[in-house]
Amino acid sequence: MLKKFFAIIASSFVLITGIAQAAVINKDYTILERPIPQLHKNKIEVLEFFAYNCVHCYHLEPYILKETKTFAPDTYLRPIHVVWDDGAYLNLARIAAAVNSSGLKLTADPAIFNAIFDKKIELWNPKVFNQWAAQQTAFDGYKLIKAYNSLENSAETNKMSQLARQYNITETPIIIIGGKYKVKFSNGFEAGMKTTRELIEKVRNENGNRVANMRKLPKSLGATIAGKANTNGNVKP
Repeated sequence: MLKKFFAIIASSFVLITGIAQAAVINKDYTILERPIPQLHKNKIEVLEFFAYNCVHCYHLEPYILKETKTFAPDTYLRPIHVVWDDGAYLNLARIAAAVNSSGLKLTADPAIFNAIFDKKIELWNPKVFNQWAAQQTAFDGYKLIKAYNSLENSAETNKMSQLARQYNITETPIIIIGGKYKVKFSNGFEAGMKTTRELIEKVRNENGNRVANMRKLPKSLGATIAGKANTNGNVKP
């Protein structure tokens, strides 16, 4: 009887410790040697380096978009499209910059990834993109076109290009929390999102922030997105 009692206690302990287990450094995440400054230093930044023609980004994006909908007001997503050439990547980054500035990421990104990977539409061709965007009904295509063709678009695209180059971003997707914790996805995207949540809380504790005291902060694009993969898995023109 006593033996059975201790067995129950042991199993309960395993269950509790399993639930409470936190992300492990070098297993679930790594610490950047060169931290990346956040856009908003008093908040918690979830920095996403991605590419629309990266198949791993295509598979990760639904998880990211779902996660952003749960962000507290002190947390925001900062999407940065990599620019590895002056052709397809540059033009796709222009789309990303337009998506960010127009606040359409939650609705436009699924359609953009679907067009590139499922429908094989060459959105890196500016003419093709403009025609495609004008036909969309899931989001305001004309609003996206206006942002894409604006004078500000080139400047925003250059900022993304410079950031990725400055910090030697050579693969996608990459998720960095608080400018210093890089999430590892070796155990899958679900596990990676769990690590993301834990690291957000870690940064919050390090900053001494309390969500309860920040509820009055305005939410942008569902409280989430800052407006202003491996390359072998990327679709190439």
